[in-house]
Amino acid sequence: MTTTKSSKITLIVIAIGIWTIVLQNTGIIPTKQNVIVHGGYIDADVTGSVEIDNAIEIDDIIDINIKEINGYNNAFYPDSDGAYMVVPVTNR
Repeated sequence: MTTTKSSKITLIVIAIGIWTIVLQNTGIIPTKQNVIVHGGYIDADVTGSVEIDNAIEIDDIIDINIKEINGYNNAFYPDSDGAYMVVPVTNR
């Protein structure tokens, strides 16, 4: 009798574990994961906002929309005094 009861309990625990994994993978049970990458190169598609605590090196050309930055189509825009300003750009 004891073996049968412990076998049933073991099978129930295994079934609960498997269903927990299934529900996590389908997104029904939400999980939060923190991933830390040390060295190496990774490719990632990012949507939404991202916080970066360190510097990023970019070895390619970056295309920006100037109008989204200052509301004008060119890099020169007038300030409140009427003098023209330039969008500040830094290249290290």
